[in-house]
Amino acid sequence: MLPNGDIVRQVLLGEKGVCETVSSDALVIDMSTIHPLQTDALIRELQEKGINMMDAPVGRTSVNAIDGTLLILAGGTDEQIARARPILMCMGNELVEAGGPGMGIRVKLINNYMSIALNALSSEAAVLCESLGLNLDVGAIKVMSGTAAGKGHFTTTWPGKVLKGDLSPAFMVDLALKDLRIAVDVARKTGAPLNMGIAAESYYAAASQDGKGRQDWSALLNQVRQQAGL
Repeated sequence: MLPNGDIVRQVLLGEKGVCETVSSDALVIDMSTIHPLQTDALIRELQEKGINMMDAPVGRTSVNAIDGTLLILAGGTDEQIARARPILMCMGNELVEAGGPGMGIRVKLINNYMSIALNALSSEAAVLCESLGLNLDVGAIKVMSGTAAGKGHFTTTWPGKVLKGDLSPAFMVDLALKDLRIAVDVARKTGAPLNMGIAAESYYAAASQDGKGRQDWSALLNQVRQQAGL
């Protein structure tokens, strides 16, 4: 696991690098978190040299690394993953087959994006809680740990709604937009920063303007898909 793609490239393809000495039947496994396009390029260049390469970045924490309970996100052919599994499972207790070579880092990227962005959103919510004079343990931690705010939409609202194609409203987009705007207004008045909330407001407003206002709030997924051209 190396800190960036340039170092991975140097180790593999640089002077006295791995590719100068590795045997033709070797399988190179990159466990670094680097740009997916760098991973793709390295896989392609090693293939041109007759060397197999897959990616297997990891999830969870440094404690899991010490305990050997990391989540392995394997991107490779069936044969590559089967060959690598005994080695990878020495470091982790769960292996997710993400797809072909280069797909592991893509799953890791999405996971990190959401985790890092949620850290910022959680920080904003905590500061708003404090700025309103609420006890953080009650106003945020106890309440949010029992709702979609803390549990996340992948496992709460989405499975029974937008992922099934059911947009009948349990909680309408327009109502979500109304509540979000109240929170943003309160934050402005108390001086609490709500940059993540302002960004979210633009998505909900666009969904409402596009006729999704009376759909379930999970329809926001379709709004973002639409903006992505999907």
